[in-house]
Amino acid sequence: MPTIRVRGHPKAFQAKITTSLLNVLVMNGFPIDTVCGGRAQCGRDLIRIVSGAEFLSPLREAERLRLESLAREGQPAGPGMRLACQCYARGDVEIEAINIRGKA
Repeated sequence: MPTIRVRGHPKAFQAKITTSLLNVLVMNGFPIDTVCGGRAQCGRDLIRIVSGAEFLSPLREAERLRLESLAREGQPAGPGMRLACQCYARGDVEIEAINIRGKA
């Protein structure tokens, strides 16, 4: 089972290959921000891939379009950035969560 680590967070999370990183984080109580329920629309679950990018599912069209839109809005959505709702891990991954609920 893949392990998901969030930079700066002491706990690692076990992931199933059929569960998005967003759902892994939410199910484990990590306060990642989202409002669209994982449909690649809000972009609030933006993550930076620190390591293990090769173990993530490929970028699909909806995610690519949302990342391009976020980049045009000035968000850090360039290389190494993904939407947690669109990523599925097949190996160990370390990420950095960009938007955390309750963080100013």
